[in-house]
Amino acid sequence: MTGALMRAVRVLALAAAAAAGASALLAAQAPSAQSDDLTVPRWPDGRVNLGSAPGKKGYWEVRPGLGGAPRAADVPFQPWARALYDYRTSNTLHSPLVGCKPAVGPAFFNAPGFEIVDAPDLQSIFILNIAGPHSWRVIHMDGRPHPPLEELRPTFFGHSIGRWENDTLVIDTVGFNEKQWIVGAYPTTSQLHLVERLSRPNLKTLIYEYTVDDPGAYTKPWSGRWTINEKSASSWVAGGEMFEYICQDSRDYKGD
Repeated sequence: MTGALMRAVRVLALAAAAAAGASALLAAQAPSAQSDDLTVPRWPDGRVNLGSAPGKKGYWEVRPGLGGAPRAADVPFQPWARALYDYRTSNTLHSPLVGCKPAVGPAFFNAPGFEIVDAPDLQSIFILNIAGPHSWRVIHMDGRPHPPLEELRPTFFGHSIGRWENDTLVIDTVGFNEKQWIVGAYPTTSQLHLVERLSRPNLKTLIYEYTVDDPGAYTKPWSGRWTINEKSASSWVAGGEMFEYICQDSRDYKGD
């Protein structure tokens, strides 16, 4: 083999090695880039941010059919609660949402969506609902306990305190009135104790789990859940902003 030919072979070999190295580097970087796109926003102390990162925009868009309500056959009703449930489901105009009343607990996360605002300086998390009467929930994150029940004025949203269990936000709420529908058409009483869990395994996924403990309406606690992710109709809208929504009482609507 001549010297010129040997030099040509070496050049080709080096070029092939460089190309292989570049391909390997791109292959190694591709999953990383994809992972970075789904990175969950966190605060400097490592806590998960369930909303948008500081300086950015975003909200959770909810489309009909998100789910979360168990089948009535699986809910351990007290007899009176089952009768009330059947009455409520006999006419859609019975729903408080039709009358622009606040949606509560699991029902709060309804279409068209919501925004979660973490305010560390206020030691609070706010959950803002686009629909209905422009409602918002306040989750106290300062470590306070619930006041004695006899000192609480019953309200639609009750008294909520939150804590972090690793990367899961746990919301504990008591002090409800009896005017709301907890989810679907399921009734509750002033004995309701609601525990909700929110987690965000990646940027575009939000998992919501809840447990209803109300001995006044049910014979034992029961639970439900839903998930927003890239496979669901509902989604995380990066860069999006909540929009104006006008709710009008439709209970007196008689048609054209």
